[in-house]
Amino acid sequence: MSNTVSPVAISSSPKASSSSIGARLWGRVWSVGQFLVALSGTVAFLVYLLVSPLEPPPQPVERVAPPPEVVSLQDDGRIRVESGSPFDQKVRVVVVRKEVISEPMFTVAGRVVASLRPANGQGEDVWQFDSPETLTAFTDWQKAQADIAFNEVQLEQVKQLAATQLEAQREVVRRLEKLVEAGTETLRELTAEKANLIQLEINGRRDIHQAETTLRLARREEAVQARRLQQAGLSIELLQSVKSDVDIVMAEVPEGRLNQVRIGQGCTARFMGLPRERFLGRVQSIAPVLSTERRTLRILFTIDDPDDKLRPGMFAEIGLGTDAREALLVPADAILHVGRADYVLVAESDAMWRVQEVQVGEPYRNDIQILDGLLQGDRIMGHGAILFKPLVVRALQLMENRP
Repeated sequence: MSNTVSPVAISSSPKASSSSIGARLWGRVWSVGQFLVALSGTVAFLVYLLVSPLEPPPQPVERVAPPPEVVSLQDDGRIRVESGSPFDQKVRVVVVRKEVISEPMFTVAGRVVASLRPANGQGEDVWQFDSPETLTAFTDWQKAQADIAFNEVQLEQVKQLAATQLEAQREVVRRLEKLVEAGTETLRELTAEKANLIQLEINGRRDIHQAETTLRLARREEAVQARRLQQAGLSIELLQSVKSDVDIVMAEVPEGRLNQVRIGQGCTARFMGLPRERFLGRVQSIAPVLSTERRTLRILFTIDDPDDKLRPGMFAEIGLGTDAREALLVPADAILHVGRADYVLVAESDAMWRVQEVQVGEPYRNDIQILDGLLQGDRIMGHGAILFKPLVVRALQLMENRP
C-alpha cells in the first residue's frame, strides 16, 4: 500500500518544467531588447553627428579703442575733465570778482590790559592794569624814571660845584703867586694852596664819577622795568601818549598772519560782557619779538571808552583790518583744504584745470576773501570742486616728487 504512486503527482511534473523554461526564455528576450534599444540610440546619435553640418569657424573680432577717461591727472599735475561728461556737468565755473568791503581780514582773541581812569573816580588819571605783575613793573618803571630825573639834576649840580670850587681855588693860587713875586707871601703858603687845588680836582672827578654811575644805574633800572612791561605786552611809548577815557587792548596774532598787520590799521572789538556793542580802534604798537610758547605776536590798539564800560581783564573778539578796501571774493565751496594750505582749481581751458594755492581771509556772506594767489577775472571751479579733492591730493604729491 505504501509503494503505490499517486497519479496526480505523476501528471504535474511536466507542467512545472515547461513554466521554468518559458520564464528563462522571456528574460533573455527582454535583455536582448534592451541591448538593441540602447544600440539603436547610440547609432542614431552617431549618425546625427556625422550627418549634421559643421559650425563655421569663428570670425576675427575687430578691436575697438577704449573711450577716453572722463577725468585724468596729467604728468604736470594738471587735471583734465572731458567736456560734456557727467563730472563736467556737475561743476560750476565762477569768475573771481573784486568788491569794496570793510569786514575784518581775520579775527583773533584779545583782552583789555590797561585803562587810564581817575583814581576813585576823581582826581588825577592813573593807569589800571589786568595783573599785579604788570602794575608792579609799571610802578617800578615810574620810580626809575623819577630816579633818572633826580640823578640828572644831581650830576649837573655836582659838576657845577666841582667847577666852582676849582675856579675859586685857582683864583687863590693866582693871587698868591702874585704876592710871592711881590715878596709879601711865603712860598710855603703858595705850595699849600696848590696842593688844595689838586685835592679839589681829585674830589671833583670822584664826585662826578659817582653821580654819573648813579645815573647810569637808574637808567639801567628804567630799561629793565620797560623791558618787563614790554614782555607783558605793553609799550612805554603808548602808555605815555594815551589820554584819558582810553583803554589799551592786546591781541595775539598767529605767526602766519604777521604780514597782514600794520600800525594804524583799523580794528573792531566785541567783548563777552557787552555782546551787543562794538568798539572801534586802531593798531598802535606791534611787539618786536614773537611769543616762544604760543608762536604769536602781541599787538596793542586803543579803544575809546568815554562811558567807562570796559575793565582790565575783559576778553574780546578782535577783528583786524576793518579799513575799507578792495577784496577778491570766491564762493566758499571753491576752497579745498589739504594739509595746512588751501587750494582752488583754476581753469586754463575748457577741459584743463590747474591746482593753485591761495591764502584766504575771513568769510564774507557766502564767500571767502582771497588775500593772495588769484587775480580778478580768473575762472575757477566753484560748486562741485569737492569732487576733485582726491585728484588734487594726488596732483600735489606728483608736483612734490617732481625733480
